[in-house]
Amino acid sequence: MNPYGVFVTGTDTEIGKTIVSAILVKALGAAYFKPIQTGCHIDDDTATVSRLAGLSPSETFPPCYSLIEPLSPQASAACENTVVDPARIVLPQTDRPLIVEGAGGVFVPVNDGVLYVDVMAQLDLPVILVARSGLGTINHTLLSLEALRSRGLHVAGVIMSGELNPGNRQAIEEFGRVRVLLEVPKLDTVTPETIATFAAGINLDPQIIFGQPTTIAQDNIVDLDKKHVWHPFTQAQTAPNPINIVRASGATLYTDTGKTLIDCISSWWVTTHGHAHPDVSAAIAAQAETLEQVIFADFTHPPAARLAQAVTSLLPGGLDRLFYSDNGSTAVEIALKMAHQYWRNTGDTQRVRFAAFQGGYHGDTVGAMSVGLSCGFYRGFENLTFHVDFLPYPATWDDDKAIESKENQAIEAIYAYMEQYAGQVAGIIIEPLIQGASGMRMCRPEFLRRLEKAASDCNTLVIYDEVMTGFGRTGDLFACRVAGTTPDLICLSKGLSAGFLPLAATVCRSSLYEAFLGDTFDRAFAHGHSFTANPIGCAAGLASLRVMEKENTLGRIAEINAIHRTRLDAIQSHPLVEKTRLRGSIAAFEIKTHDAAATAKLNASLKKFFMDEGFFLRPLGNIVYLMPPYCLSHEDLHGTWNVIERALERL
Repeated sequence: MNPYGVFVTGTDTEIGKTIVSAILVKALGAAYFKPIQTGCHIDDDTATVSRLAGLSPSETFPPCYSLIEPLSPQASAACENTVVDPARIVLPQTDRPLIVEGAGGVFVPVNDGVLYVDVMAQLDLPVILVARSGLGTINHTLLSLEALRSRGLHVAGVIMSGELNPGNRQAIEEFGRVRVLLEVPKLDTVTPETIATFAAGINLDPQIIFGQPTTIAQDNIVDLDKKHVWHPFTQAQTAPNPINIVRASGATLYTDTGKTLIDCISSWWVTTHGHAHPDVSAAIAAQAETLEQVIFADFTHPPAARLAQAVTSLLPGGLDRLFYSDNGSTAVEIALKMAHQYWRNTGDTQRVRFAAFQGGYHGDTVGAMSVGLSCGFYRGFENLTFHVDFLPYPATWDDDKAIESKENQAIEAIYAYMEQYAGQVAGIIIEPLIQGASGMRMCRPEFLRRLEKAASDCNTLVIYDEVMTGFGRTGDLFACRVAGTTPDLICLSKGLSAGFLPLAATVCRSSLYEAFLGDTFDRAFAHGHSFTANPIGCAAGLASLRVMEKENTLGRIAEINAIHRTRLDAIQSHPLVEKTRLRGSIAAFEIKTHDAAATAKLNASLKKFFMDEGFFLRPLGNIVYLMPPYCLSHEDLHGTWNVIERALERL
């Protein structure tokens, strides 16, 4: 079972963390783990806690590093000509709550580039901060709390160690906005008996310490889910039990059984930099403690204004007015309503028709369903939708000899449509470069450029649905930048907040925005959501853009693309593989099947095989695709392609 637990750190070294850990172990019936032990020739903290708390061998876990000198992990490791590798520090499996003790304080160096607080963020446990109750403790404790929260760590509380001081406790609780869980006085003697006596006299709420009550077993989560939860795109009667994911880090998902899954599809295409990225987590935590929500009709706030400026500065010129919402479907709804009202506000009341492309998917609200009706996901809801005209989409793949002919026919169809409904078309919506949900169907940048010219020639608006394609998926920050085109409106979501929070935006040209200005409200855009421009979501978006630059994300995407290209080329000759295709970080191919029943059977067997092998892929029918988070290592990406090749061999 994957453990739940708490990380015990201190405001300094020699502050009583080990004694506090022994008390917590005894009081909470927990196991103990100290990942990095320094000063082993003087003392062994694991042996000390085991002795004081009366633990059995199965309730203690050996350190990942046992270093001799009583120095920082970095310095102690250097004395032994070694380097501490944080990747080796993983939580042990136990059916008990787990007390994890750090070494020294929050900012103790682990190696040349990593501090202990980074290891704590990696382990992602709630934190108890041990503070010495003496002169200077208020300053040291508040600084440590700020450091922990800046890395996105949840502080369960503070434990005071030493002589009791009610003034210190009150100041730390007031200024630190934290609960002092316990005051541990200096014990005259430290023995198993004194630890047991002290532990028996305290009352710690496990829900406060661990973030969940110990009386609810984690393996009951699936039972609770099956009793109360309704899952998307799922036939509950026939679907297998959902998998309980208890945490995630980087490109890895962790189940309650301790199994790991490489997230090869970015958790439905939202996770850009990886799960629980510390920079984004820290920005969210800091914003949550400053301003969590405010109505956006009457107010603004720094995260919203700064994110709008940052996003529009990355888009082609002229796209500089941003309207916030909370998911891709609503971003599309807003774009359709904006286009419709724009023409009305300019006095052109005949432009009420919309066109979309066959196979396009734009979301599940009514307007989004209307422009996505041809994708096949909405059987039974046709009567709820409004009329939309569907145009041919020139899907292409590697070595497609007919692509120019298909594009010519599609452009001819667009001009013919515009001529037939001259003066009536409000806008054309497209997923630029890649139609996602209908099977990663790709078109060339050349087609988007020709579409833009046709729309300009016929005086209609172009709407790009970049909900999936935005923020690096197509090789540049946006598909419109890849194609060198400028739509009139663009819809963004998913990667906008790095996948951390629901957040969306619809961005339009200034000329559209200006058509809504006037002296009366009837010209205004009467649309909004309760959580429009949520400050926490906007803070996540700003942090994500900073990470894009800091980590050279576009460079990483180019490396992913190169590996995809090599591995796609290697499977092209397989007799069951066809229509390989690649754009940016997205690779896809089709497996030949005979009919719908065979496709459904293939889909289920592939998904199970990948999951059993430790890789989360979710084929679209007979189409296998990869859309990994950008942090995925080259080794894990090759590992994913290896398991795909094994799946093909089984077929």
